[in-house]
Amino acid sequence: MRARAMERFAEKVPTGTPDSEVVQIVFLGTSGSWPTPKRNVSAVAVKRGPEVLLFDCGEGTQRQFMLSKLSFMQTTRVFLTHFHGDHFLGLPGLIQSMSMNGREKELLVYGPTGTEDLVRTLVNLGHFAPAFSVVAKGLKGGVGVDGGEYTVRAIDTSHTVPSVGYVLEEGSRPGRFSLEKAKALGVPEGPMYSRLQEGQSVTVAGRTITPEMVLGPPRRGRKIVYTGDTLPSARLLEAAE
Repeated sequence: MRARAMERFAEKVPTGTPDSEVVQIVFLGTSGSWPTPKRNVSAVAVKRGPEVLLFDCGEGTQRQFMLSKLSFMQTTRVFLTHFHGDHFLGLPGLIQSMSMNGREKELLVYGPTGTEDLVRTLVNLGHFAPAFSVVAKGLKGGVGVDGGEYTVRAIDTSHTVPSVGYVLEEGSRPGRFSLEKAKALGVPEGPMYSRLQEGQSVTVAGRTITPEMVLGPPRRGRKIVYTGDTLPSARLLEAAE
């Protein structure tokens, strides 16, 4: 990893692409065991449309969010790989910052077996009670979380303590939007493009334009595999195929 505070990767997408089609990966922390002046400890954010999924939450993660273009308030789920401090000690601060910013929506936290007890302890540290619900659940390898348009499945990894990695995998996606076909059919640039990409028909000059008229064949969903700390593992290679 480059010695920078954070790296940001995003797909290049055409104008009019729905938010749900855009995926951004932001490396909030890439340092190991302890932070350095230029790199924070482990935390990787994946943004899909309006939703942020956070993988690991080392200390100071909420500040790393503030240095990025993402909002920690959009985080819906946190996935912890294991219980070494550089992977979870940022959770109390993140939850308190969310609470002080008026969060009301529940936060879901996943991790290895024992996550429920750990999160219960972290949430109740000091004289503080969050203004929203924090729901924790331990996951064993092979168990998945249904996010609607995607799933996140836990995979066993090889570390000195119980640990899991995660496979984020999307379902089948609509075909690519053809700007050329849309223009030829007289569809004006703007909201109608998004509606067609979301599977809705539109009406232009009394004529019904269906998604099939401007979209290519369905595409396979994208996959992101996050390992946390691990020795080489055949399970990871299989999961990433």
